[in-house]
Amino acid sequence: MYAGDDGTLLEAVRSGSSAAFAELYARHRAAARTMAKQVAATPADVDDLVSEAFANILDVLQRGAGPVTAFRAYLLTTIRNLAAAASSRDRRVFLAAELDGSHLDETLPFVDPAVAELERNLVKQAFSRLPRRWRHVLWCVEVEKQTPAEVGRYFGISRNSAAALTYRARKGLREAYTQVCRGEPAQRRLAAPGELLAAA
Repeated sequence: MYAGDDGTLLEAVRSGSSAAFAELYARHRAAARTMAKQVAATPADVDDLVSEAFANILDVLQRGAGPVTAFRAYLLTTIRNLAAAASSRDRRVFLAAELDGSHLDETLPFVDPAVAELERNLVKQAFSRLPRRWRHVLWCVEVEKQTPAEVGRYFGISRNSAAALTYRARKGLREAYTQVCRGEPAQRRLAAPGELLAAA
Protein backbone atom coordinates (compact mmCIF):
# COMPACT_ATOMS: atom_id res chain seq x y z
CA MET A 1 0.00 0.00 0.00
CA TYR A 2 1.32 3.40 -1.01
CA ALA A 3 1.31 6.02 1.80
CA GLY A 4 0.66 9.75 1.57
CA ASP A 5 -2.12 12.10 0.71
CA ASP A 6 -3.54 12.47 -2.83
CA GLY A 7 -1.17 15.33 -3.65
CA THR A 8 1.84 13.15 -2.78
CA LEU A 9 0.46 10.28 -4.84
CA LEU A 10 -0.17 12.52 -7.84
CA GLU A 11 3.42 13.74 -7.71
CA ALA A 12 4.62 10.16 -7.54
CA VAL A 13 2.50 9.19 -10.57
CA ARG A 14 4.07 12.03 -12.57
CA SER A 15 7.42 10.58 -11.61
CA GLY A 16 6.39 7.22 -13.08
CA SER A 17 5.04 5.31 -10.05
CA SER A 18 2.34 2.84 -11.07
CA ALA A 19 1.91 1.84 -7.40
CA ALA A 20 0.92 5.40 -6.55
CA PHE A 21 -1.73 5.38 -9.27
CA ALA A 22 -3.00 1.98 -8.06
CA GLU A 23 -3.47 3.55 -4.62
CA LEU A 24 -5.42 6.48 -6.12
CA TYR A 25 -7.58 3.98 -7.98
CA ALA A 26 -8.26 1.98 -4.81
CA ARG A 27 -9.13 5.11 -2.82
CA HIS A 28 -11.51 6.65 -5.33
CA ARG A 29 -12.96 3.77 -7.35
CA ALA A 30 -16.16 3.53 -5.24
CA ALA A 31 -16.86 7.26 -5.60
CA ALA A 32 -16.18 7.01 -9.32
CA ARG A 33 -18.67 4.17 -9.71
CA THR A 34 -21.30 6.12 -7.76
CA MET A 35 -20.91 9.07 -10.11
CA ALA A 36 -20.88 6.84 -13.20
CA LYS A 37 -24.15 5.21 -12.14
CA GLN A 38 -25.75 8.66 -12.02
CA VAL A 39 -24.59 9.81 -15.45
CA ALA A 40 -24.18 6.65 -17.55
CA ALA A 41 -26.70 6.09 -20.34
CA THR A 42 -27.11 2.43 -19.34
CA PRO A 43 -25.90 0.29 -16.42
CA ALA A 44 -23.58 -1.50 -18.82
CA ASP A 45 -21.72 1.78 -19.41
CA VAL A 46 -20.79 2.32 -15.75
CA ASP A 47 -17.59 0.26 -15.67
CA ASP A 48 -16.52 1.59 -19.07
CA LEU A 49 -16.91 5.17 -17.86
CA VAL A 50 -14.87 4.50 -14.72
CA SER A 51 -12.10 2.71 -16.62
CA GLU A 52 -11.93 5.38 -19.32
CA ALA A 53 -11.80 8.18 -16.74
CA PHE A 54 -8.90 6.60 -14.83
CA ALA A 55 -7.08 5.80 -18.08
CA ASN A 56 -7.45 9.38 -19.33
CA ILE A 57 -6.24 10.82 -16.05
CA LEU A 58 -3.22 8.49 -15.99
CA ASP A 59 -2.31 9.62 -19.48
CA VAL A 60 -2.63 13.28 -18.48
CA LEU A 61 -0.54 12.77 -15.32
CA GLN A 62 2.21 10.92 -17.21
CA ARG A 63 2.47 13.93 -19.53
CA GLY A 64 3.03 16.14 -16.50
CA ALA A 65 -0.40 17.78 -16.53
CA GLY A 66 -3.63 17.21 -14.64
CA PRO A 67 -4.57 17.86 -11.02
CA VAL A 68 -2.08 18.71 -8.29
CA THR A 69 -4.62 18.37 -5.48
CA ALA A 70 -8.36 17.50 -5.29
CA PHE A 71 -7.97 14.32 -7.30
CA ARG A 72 -11.50 13.11 -6.51
CA ALA A 73 -13.13 16.28 -7.82
CA TYR A 74 -11.05 16.03 -11.00
CA LEU A 75 -11.98 12.36 -11.40
CA LEU A 76 -15.72 12.93 -10.97
CA THR A 77 -15.66 15.87 -13.37
CA THR A 78 -13.87 13.67 -15.92
CA ILE A 79 -16.58 11.02 -15.61
CA ARG A 80 -19.34 13.60 -16.09
CA ASN A 81 -17.59 15.01 -19.15
CA LEU A 82 -17.08 11.58 -20.69
CA ALA A 83 -20.77 10.71 -20.18
CA ALA A 84 -21.85 14.03 -21.72
CA ALA A 85 -19.56 13.50 -24.71
CA ALA A 86 -20.90 9.98 -25.25
CA SER A 87 -24.48 11.24 -25.09
CA SER A 88 -23.73 13.99 -27.59
CA ARG A 89 -22.04 11.49 -29.91
CA ASP A 90 -25.04 9.13 -29.76
CA ARG A 91 -27.39 12.03 -30.50
CA ARG A 92 -25.36 13.05 -33.56
CA VAL A 93 -25.38 9.48 -34.87
CA PHE A 94 -29.15 9.27 -34.43
CA LEU A 95 -29.69 12.61 -36.20
CA ALA A 96 -27.42 11.55 -39.05
CA ALA A 97 -29.44 8.35 -39.42
CA GLU A 98 -32.61 10.46 -39.60
CA LEU A 99 -31.11 12.68 -42.28
CA ASP A 100 -29.91 9.87 -44.52
CA GLY A 101 -33.09 7.81 -43.99
CA SER A 102 -31.11 4.73 -42.95
CA HIS A 103 -33.56 3.99 -40.12
CA LEU A 104 -36.54 3.92 -42.48
CA ASP A 105 -38.12 0.76 -43.73
CA GLU A 106 -37.40 0.95 -47.45
CA THR A 107 -39.85 -1.86 -48.17
CA LEU A 108 -42.74 0.51 -47.47
CA PRO A 109 -43.92 2.34 -50.62
CA PHE A 110 -44.18 6.10 -50.60
CA VAL A 111 -47.77 7.29 -51.04
CA ASP A 112 -48.37 10.91 -51.94
CA PRO A 113 -51.64 11.93 -50.21
CA ALA A 114 -52.60 14.30 -53.04
CA VAL A 115 -52.12 11.61 -55.70
CA ALA A 116 -54.00 9.05 -53.59
CA GLU A 117 -56.93 11.44 -53.22
CA LEU A 118 -56.99 12.10 -56.98
CA GLU A 119 -56.96 8.36 -57.66
CA ARG A 120 -59.88 7.82 -55.29
CA ASN A 121 -61.93 10.44 -57.07
CA LEU A 122 -61.15 9.01 -60.51
CA VAL A 123 -62.08 5.53 -59.34
CA LYS A 124 -65.37 6.72 -57.88
CA GLN A 125 -66.27 8.42 -61.13
CA ALA A 126 -65.36 5.35 -63.20
CA PHE A 127 -67.20 2.98 -60.87
CA SER A 128 -70.33 5.13 -60.91
CA ARG A 129 -70.47 4.90 -64.74
CA LEU A 130 -70.87 1.12 -64.66
CA PRO A 131 -74.24 -0.61 -64.87
CA ARG A 132 -75.65 -1.51 -61.48
CA ARG A 133 -75.16 -5.26 -62.08
CA TRP A 134 -71.49 -4.79 -62.94
CA ARG A 135 -70.91 -2.67 -59.84
CA HIS A 136 -72.55 -5.37 -57.74
CA VAL A 137 -70.52 -8.24 -59.18
CA LEU A 138 -67.24 -6.30 -58.84
CA TRP A 139 -68.03 -5.57 -55.21
CA CYS A 140 -68.70 -9.25 -54.56
CA VAL A 141 -65.50 -10.41 -56.28
CA GLU A 142 -62.96 -7.69 -55.44
CA VAL A 143 -64.11 -6.52 -52.01
CA GLU A 144 -65.90 -9.51 -50.52
CA LYS A 145 -63.52 -11.94 -52.31
CA GLN A 146 -66.33 -14.28 -53.39
CA THR A 147 -65.57 -17.14 -55.77
CA PRO A 148 -67.30 -17.46 -59.17
CA ALA A 149 -69.43 -20.25 -57.68
CA GLU A 150 -70.57 -17.97 -54.82
CA VAL A 151 -71.28 -15.14 -57.24
CA GLY A 152 -73.24 -17.53 -59.45
CA ARG A 153 -75.38 -18.66 -56.53
CA TYR A 154 -75.98 -15.07 -55.47
CA PHE A 155 -77.10 -13.97 -58.95
CA GLY A 156 -78.87 -17.25 -59.77
CA ILE A 157 -76.59 -18.06 -62.70
CA SER A 158 -74.04 -20.76 -63.48
CA ARG A 159 -70.44 -20.56 -62.38
CA ASN A 160 -69.27 -20.03 -65.96
CA SER A 161 -71.81 -17.26 -66.47
CA ALA A 162 -70.64 -15.61 -63.25
CA ALA A 163 -67.03 -15.76 -64.47
CA ALA A 164 -68.05 -14.20 -67.79
CA LEU A 165 -70.04 -11.49 -66.01
CA THR A 166 -67.04 -10.72 -63.80
CA TYR A 167 -64.78 -10.50 -66.84
CA ARG A 168 -67.15 -8.05 -68.59
CA ALA A 169 -67.47 -5.95 -65.42
CA ARG A 170 -63.69 -5.71 -64.99
CA LYS A 171 -63.23 -4.79 -68.63
CA GLY A 172 -65.97 -2.18 -68.31
CA LEU A 173 -64.30 -0.67 -65.24
CA ARG A 174 -60.98 -0.41 -67.06
CA GLU A 175 -62.65 1.32 -69.99
CA ALA A 176 -64.57 3.68 -67.71
CA TYR A 177 -61.41 4.54 -65.84
CA THR A 178 -59.62 5.29 -69.12
CA GLN A 179 -62.49 7.56 -70.18
CA VAL A 180 -62.43 9.41 -66.87
CA CYS A 181 -58.67 9.93 -67.13
CA ARG A 182 -58.75 11.03 -70.80
CA GLY A 183 -57.78 14.64 -71.20
CA GLU A 184 -55.47 14.66 -68.16
CA PRO A 185 -52.01 16.15 -68.95
CA ALA A 186 -50.16 13.20 -67.39
CA GLN A 187 -50.55 9.74 -68.88
CA ARG A 188 -52.01 7.40 -66.29
CA ARG A 189 -51.40 3.73 -65.66
CA LEU A 190 -54.49 1.57 -65.85
CA ALA A 191 -54.59 -0.03 -62.43
CA ALA A 192 -55.92 -3.53 -61.85
CA PRO A 193 -59.59 -3.60 -60.78
CA GLY A 194 -58.67 -4.86 -57.34
CA GLU A 195 -56.36 -1.88 -56.83
CA LEU A 196 -59.00 0.51 -58.08
CA LEU A 197 -61.66 -0.79 -55.74
CA ALA A 198 -59.25 -0.81 -52.80
CA ALA A 199 -58.64 2.87 -53.43
CA ALA A 200 -62.34 3.71 -53.59
